[in-house]
Amino acid sequence: MRRIVFTNDKGGVGKTTTVANLAVGLARKGGKTLVIDIDPQADVTFTLMAQRPHEAAGGYIPPTTHSLLTGHYTLQQSMLEVPRYPGLFLIPANSDLADASLRLAQNPTRLKRILEDIPPGDFDVILIDTGKGLDTLAVNSLAASEEVIVILTPGRLELDAIERMREHVQLVRNEVLQGADTPVIRGILLTLADPYSITRDTLARIRKLYPDEFLTSIIPKNNDLQKAVGRASSIFEVAPHSKGAEAYQKLMEELGL
Repeated sequence: MRRIVFTNDKGGVGKTTTVANLAVGLARKGGKTLVIDIDPQADVTFTLMAQRPHEAAGGYIPPTTHSLLTGHYTLQQSMLEVPRYPGLFLIPANSDLADASLRLAQNPTRLKRILEDIPPGDFDVILIDTGKGLDTLAVNSLAASEEVIVILTPGRLELDAIERMREHVQLVRNEVLQGADTPVIRGILLTLADPYSITRDTLARIRKLYPDEFLTSIIPKNNDLQKAVGRASSIFEVAPHSKGAEAYQKLMEELGL
């Protein structure tokens, strides 16, 4: 059972779009996938479920990533089967999750310990969608994963994110997990790619500096992908023959999913 986190320490780079489309693509292939939304904005929850859980109020605490991490619910109680996609399960998020970040300051391996209790055959893969920044939620996500996909958009300054994420991953392995072999950066994925020189320059730099981590699958800047997000749907339903759908299909194959 593979555990893959999709991350960058900034927002707006396509993490949620990538996690949602990979999850639906895997469900369409008949795989059994668990998506964990660990972003307080809960965008992947909305994309897959077309709604977000209500916040805790009046003594009621809904089953979400927040309530799982803070011990109010078990993993099984927190997990929802996504009705539209058989075989796809989700631990949803809402804005309550921001509160969990404070509570996890002294517990950076909370999510890891929860996921280690899942029987090996229950899922083929676990996909973790993170928010921006390196807070305790991001540290928990990295510590719980085996593979890291760093998502990047075109731009000279954006390349600095790769080195920052390499440092974050090393820090988690050495300091949080006391010298563990994982997580490792499985790949660097370029999203929002267009035909202009800034994209070409970014690709050239990634190929030169990180030849072993560069993913040849490139996600284009594509109206159909934006349309799918706006409709709380996947590219495979909105435009199954588009360049966006082809790119995510290629990415699944490249990652061996």
